[in-house]
Amino acid sequence: MKRNFLHIIVVAIICFLCQPLLAQEQNDNEPLMPGETPKPTKYVAVEQEDEYLVFFQGFTLSADVFGLLQYAISDYGALEAALRLNLKNTYFPIAEVGYGRCHTNDFNTKVQYKVNAPYLRLGFDYNVLKDKFQDNRLYLGLRYGISMFNYNISGPAMTDPIWGGSAAFDIDGINCTSHWGEVVFGAEVKIYRNFHMSWAVRYKREFSSTKSDYAKPSCIPGYGYTTKSNCWGGSYSLIFDLNWGKKKSHKRGVKVELIDVPSAETEVERFDNEETEEQEQKLNIEDTQANNETGNSANGADSNEGDSGEETQE
Repeated sequence: MKRNFLHIIVVAIICFLCQPLLAQEQNDNEPLMPGETPKPTKYVAVEQEDEYLVFFQGFTLSADVFGLLQYAISDYGALEAALRLNLKNTYFPIAEVGYGRCHTNDFNTKVQYKVNAPYLRLGFDYNVLKDKFQDNRLYLGLRYGISMFNYNISGPAMTDPIWGGSAAFDIDGINCTSHWGEVVFGAEVKIYRNFHMSWAVRYKREFSSTKSDYAKPSCIPGYGYTTKSNCWGGSYSLIFDLNWGKKKSHKRGVKVELIDVPSAETEVERFDNEETEEQEQKLNIEDTQANNETGNSANGADSNEGDSGEETQE
């Protein structure tokens, strides 16, 4: 008894699920109403061209102008150049090389600090704009920086608070290696042909620096002042796009896809059906008019016969 009951439930569920399919099939088999066009049932595959970006878009060279201006108005500055790859106008691996210089003199303690050394930053940028075909970009990026340098510290005679006495000091060639990271947010715009310019804001955080027996470096080339474990920086760069004379069309490809569209035979059948329906409607109208005319003539003849009969009786 239970087994039969389960069979009945399963059959009922299957019938319920198949009901939409049966209804759709019935709708497909229904005859067309007057003025209704048949749905196309035959399709053919045709080629559709879709443009896309080639993976390697070339590379760029850039120079930072902000570092020179910074050195002109402060004690710290840098000369910096960068090489950046362009992958699908979306991902930009980059290497930044520079030479930093800092000559500072503390106003209160009169301690002088000097450093001149190169630095290196490696990282990538990501173009966040949705339209990757345009030349302007808005990007987010990450950097890892490193600098190996020697710095000098000198100062006037200072009294020792514990042992007493005083003596001037001048320490040269203190070796140090510093590591830091950066988060970059910037914008790039096209100026003319292959020339671009960009602005960027950088949040920097120091990871580690070599400890010294004398003093911590006051400034790190490529990073900036070490007053805190983090600092802010900026850059303004002039960029030249090196693509070896490639035209813009060579940076794009054409992707061919096959899509299904109604065939010409289906369209012809549809037009034939429409013409046939129109002809049938015209024939129906003509038959109706002919029948009406025949009926009118018959009624006229009957009325004439009735009039003549009445005259004969009189």
